[in-house]
Amino acid sequence: MSDPSELKCRLLWKLCRKHGWASPIPQNVLINWALQDSDQGRGQKIVEDLLDEPYIGFQRGAGYSIRNDPDSQAQAAYRLKSECGYLEIQIEPTLSRFEQAGGFAAYDEGNVLDSLGDW
Repeated sequence: MSDPSELKCRLLWKLCRKHGWASPIPQNVLINWALQDSDQGRGQKIVEDLLDEPYIGFQRGAGYSIRNDPDSQAQAAYRLKSECGYLEIQIEPTLSRFEQAGGFAAYDEGNVLDSLGDW
């Protein structure tokens, strides 16, 4: 079994990789894509914790998405880098608005992380 932080990282990464601006990902689909069968029960609660993140959008009846602006995507990018261990080279092309705004070179890591709560 994976720890909650690892599950949250997998959910966030899959959301970043698969979301579409016009089509949020339903909760059950996100959990199925991101987590192994043995982790999906715990994933139900953990995916709801993502709603506390300022860069996550949610539409009732539709699902989860990453907000479509560079600053929100910067928050997601630094969360993935600092908390989840993903590489800049993986993250930048995944978050198009962040990449278009200059990616990691355009933002101060400390300022972005300070704008986020505890993971």
